[in-house]
Amino acid sequence: MPITMQQVLAEIDNDEPNYEALALLGPEALPHLQLIAEADDPLKSSKAVYAASLIGGAGAVEVLRKAADHHDPQVRIAVAQGLQNLAAVAPTDLVMKSLNDHDSGVRKLALMTAGKLNRTEFKQRITAIAQGDPEEHLRKAASVAAKKLEVR
Repeated sequence: MPITMQQVLAEIDNDEPNYEALALLGPEALPHLQLIAEADDPLKSSKAVYAASLIGGAGAVEVLRKAADHHDPQVRIAVAQGLQNLAAVAPTDLVMKSLNDHDSGVRKLALMTAGKLNRTEFKQRITAIAQGDPEEHLRKAASVAAKKLEVR
């Protein structure tokens, strides 16, 4: 039985969605989540992005890739967080985009994601944040993340 937009919205519309239930809807839910993610409701969009990240796969990567350009930082924060759920298939360029975001909240989550993914490709950017980000708390977090990469 095909997944409907109503089924997806029934979870997304909750204050606290049941993300496990959304993930169980599987890849068939991704087109609906994509439409919600593109909407002009940052709360719903961010929930849809995170839910897509839990489903995983190439379709989820596309949802996150498009959402990375969303005008609202709340949605881009969900992208940075959701990339952790994609783990090994999280595109390096998408993590880098989040590390370079103009919003400090997005950069903060991207630092956490980069630290968890632990890829050497992030080292130069993390070092640059540690040395020159305008936000002191991000410089400190980046210093910690950079040291973890050195231990590798």
